[in-house]
Amino acid sequence: MIVGDIQHLAQEIQFYPQAVRRALEHLLSGGLADKEPGRYELAEEGLMYAFVQQIVTQPSSEQRLESHSTYVDIQYVVSGEERIDFIRLSDHLVVEEQDLAVRDIVYYARMENQESSLVLTQGQFAVFYPSDIHRPCCAVDEPGELKKIVIKIHKQLWNNQYD
Repeated sequence: MIVGDIQHLAQEIQFYPQAVRRALEHLLSGGLADKEPGRYELAEEGLMYAFVQQIVTQPSSEQRLESHSTYVDIQYVVSGEERIDFIRLSDHLVVEEQDLAVRDIVYYARMENQESSLVLTQGQFAVFYPSDIHRPCCAVDEPGELKKIVIKIHKQLWNNQYD
């Protein structure tokens, strides 16, 4: 997992894998923050795309732990704030639902007292790899308005990640 702030991107971008750099550059230059909610293709069909979301965060108890095997997620906060709970993939996790073939998602049972949390505010982002089980869109204190962009990076784009 990587956690960063768009304010520090110029100083840190050289440390990120190429696929992450490419996605973050779309955040800076692609006008995504001004787009209406929806899906936007950023590379060849299905290799990198963005979901612009405008939602109300919910208590953690109403959200589900999830992971993906084909895509890496970059979760970027345009406005508002969100808490994201996370835990590393382990044999102790219990799968509740799996739909990798169609939606590239696995949902897991809660892991009380074993999860960690981070809070993202405007301009901050987190990169979640397949082994980073995460519960996004959680309220920090109370439910609140959140505009965010989730960029999905297909594993094919990681082949030449150090170019």
